[in-house]
Amino acid sequence: MNEPIPLFDLTLHYLAPVGAVMLLGLLGGNIAKLIKLPKVTGYLLTGLLIGPSVLQLISTEVVESLSLLNDIALGLIMFSIGGVFEIHHIRAIGKKILWLTIGQSIGAVLLTSIVLRLVGLDWYPAILLGTIGIATAPAATILVIREFQAKGEFTDTLLTVVATSNIICILTFQLVYAFGNLGSTENIMLAILSPVYELGGSLIIGFAVGFIISKWEQRVHDQAELLMIIIAGVMLVSGLAHTLNLQPLFATLIMGAVTTNLSLMHRLVYIELRQIEQPLYIAFFVLAGASLHIDLLPALGLAGICFFLFRVAGKILGIVIVSKWLKLKDSIRKYLGLGMIVQAGVAIGLIDLINRDNPELGKIITPIVLATVLLYETVGPPIIKYVLFKTKEAVEPD
Repeated sequence: MNEPIPLFDLTLHYLAPVGAVMLLGLLGGNIAKLIKLPKVTGYLLTGLLIGPSVLQLISTEVVESLSLLNDIALGLIMFSIGGVFEIHHIRAIGKKILWLTIGQSIGAVLLTSIVLRLVGLDWYPAILLGTIGIATAPAATILVIREFQAKGEFTDTLLTVVATSNIICILTFQLVYAFGNLGSTENIMLAILSPVYELGGSLIIGFAVGFIISKWEQRVHDQAELLMIIIAGVMLVSGLAHTLNLQPLFATLIMGAVTTNLSLMHRLVYIELRQIEQPLYIAFFVLAGASLHIDLLPALGLAGICFFLFRVAGKILGIVIVSKWLKLKDSIRKYLGLGMIVQAGVAIGLIDLINRDNPELGKIITPIVLATVLLYETVGPPIIKYVLFKTKEAVEPD
């Protein structure tokens, strides 16, 4: 006997959660603005509230099914950050950026690793956590900068060091992880060359697509077509990187840097992008908030607390040492390390890699990283706002 066909199918179409996420995120951002918090904090807390950890209005399955939005939004963010790598700009501040990046990276790795070893972790997971500690979340940083219209030497330095620190993080982590697995890896050379493959392949893809698009843009006069070329290019680069097991964040950053330096239209490109990227960014941060694991906080433990505190302390120490050595401005010495507190996407991507290859090691590292990401993403944006205003490079929006 045939089953009766229901008159109505009450299963929500996949677009309904997307609309709800954007609208609720927009509301949360406006509430945050009323209480003098960055809007991105409102987006994140809205996601946390409606997500699986609290009210469960959207499930883990829904969050995972909307990962395409995350990939596009993060690709556009990295493309925008690539825009700070203009050749004349890098020539002017390249040495400073290089040493600041190295200083905060060494500080994070050394201080975090040593303290974690002292509280009981073995050296290998302690050093891996130290390398993960180098990563800084570019998405939250750039949204706070945009919201408060921050401009100036400190802001440019912060954005550039954030971008380069993630490159250093990926390379350092891959090297440490490869050498840590030498005993269990059949092809030692493959393990050693894997970081070169990931970053080198990402560089080639990002450069190639960026070069082609830059030449194409010079023959386009319609702004809508120009915008579509950029978005399609970001999606192509990110998709190819995922397919080839490369680094999509690095690849889209390179694409942005190439476009900035080769395209006569690049400033118009960034202006046009801002017209359509805001809804994607809201959805990205609400979904990021929904993915946070509040249930891990009680199990954070001494190692997690040490990682949370000494990762930032190491960055600050490294920045202070380099700033004094190079005689940089007081604003860089006092506030740059504190402005690099947020952490999310890159760190989560690296622990996903550990969980796939070494679940036992993942059981040690994953709770620490995920719990501290929750804390960093919550307190980080207000701290970035604080340092931008202390350096007098930000203004309150109307």
